[in-house]
Amino acid sequence: MEVFPKKIFSVVHPSKFNFDKSINYHLSINIGYGFIKVCCIEKTTQACLLLAVYALPLDKNHPNYIKSLEQFYNQEFFLIKKNWFSVTLSISNQKFTLIPHLLLSEKDLFTYMHVACGVDPHHEVISFTHAFKKMSVVFSENASVLDWFRKRYTGSNFHIIHQANAIIEGFQIECLHKAELFVWLAEDYLYIVVHKRNLLYCNLFSYKTADDFLGCLSAVVQVRQLERASCTLLVGGLIEKKSLAYRQLKTYIPKTTLKTKIGFFKSNPYVFKASNTSPMLYFDLMSALLCHTHSRV
Repeated sequence: MEVFPKKIFSVVHPSKFNFDKSINYHLSINIGYGFIKVCCIEKTTQACLLLAVYALPLDKNHPNYIKSLEQFYNQEFFLIKKNWFSVTLSISNQKFTLIPHLLLSEKDLFTYMHVACGVDPHHEVISFTHAFKKMSVVFSENASVLDWFRKRYTGSNFHIIHQANAIIEGFQIECLHKAELFVWLAEDYLYIVVHKRNLLYCNLFSYKTADDFLGCLSAVVQVRQLERASCTLLVGGLIEKKSLAYRQLKTYIPKTTLKTKIGFFKSNPYVFKASNTSPMLYFDLMSALLCHTHSRV
């Protein structure tokens, strides 16, 4: 039997992260299919001071999932703090849909989800609206898991969003004036965002091979009637310049640029060098702090 949580890595900036100064930090938590990711970002300098990734059970309906969360909080002692500047819980799953804000009705959230992708009986359906995009993301997650986090972070500085919210806000701040298309890759899924003066499209696709990846992008390009020769694309996440996926991508859309850094964070290379990774792998986790008014102070 596997024992969870299992540490993938945990890196803390030894000279800058101070447990007693949590009021100066944004805490971002991202839970998904078998993992939890956490980062602490200093609100003034916007430097990432802590980054941790742990494996969790796959089934959130199983009692062991909550037990593993509790064990994770016992191991990462700083998480018990209450006085963070802000806390954002981000949900990574395929249970979401986008709704124009003016058409959103809170009483119809379950209906939206039922039509879009179905609703698990153990799930709660909630929404988060992008103030500047007039777009809402309706999503669902295990109700017991959400309640567990709500009991630990109370008050107006606690926010629950979907990973799609973080991707959209991150694109708006980081990439809006640089590309019409943005693709962000995780281990077995990817987001595709299309923006022409307004947000036109945002969706998640599963993939296994470079051909799967290119097939998903090709379908979006055709449906949105984008011109491959003139379209500009930024791609980031789990992809390298020497990879087959990137070579195929450059052939398909010549104006493709590989993005490896996050510009809205000031340079703080220690955490990323120590974890042997790059900021764009955690674009979704770090962009979560953009999804509420506290981040703009």
